[in-house]
Amino acid sequence: MAELAWAGAGQAQAVPRATGAGFQAGFAGVAILVFNLLDGLFTLSFLQLGMAEEANPIMRAAYESSPLSFMAFKIGAVHLGVWVLCLHEELRIARYALRFGATLYAGIVLYHLGFLTRLALG
Repeated sequence: MAELAWAGAGQAQAVPRATGAGFQAGFAGVAILVFNLLDGLFTLSFLQLGMAEEANPIMRAAYESSPLSFMAFKIGAVHLGVWVLCLHEELRIARYALRFGATLYAGIVLYHLGFLTRLALG
């Protein structure tokens, strides 16, 4: 819903109101971006140390090109996806996708932390 605000010269203009759904979508989007960055840093570290192999063929090709290409592609692709979903946050499916993505990336970061813990203890 939009409410009317005075734009001047006797004209009214629609101004969007903040909603709980918009805040949740924004929070989930930020969470995805932070978790994606952590995932990229963990993955890059493990690849550089020879402790892991990139399973995704597209990301493997980016890494083989250069570590900078790997991080740029990873961050850029996810930023683009979050941006598109946030543009359509009024759609229930977009809000669900953002929440699902945030949950998925949280799990991936926890997996990395578990792997790191096993390395430290083992």
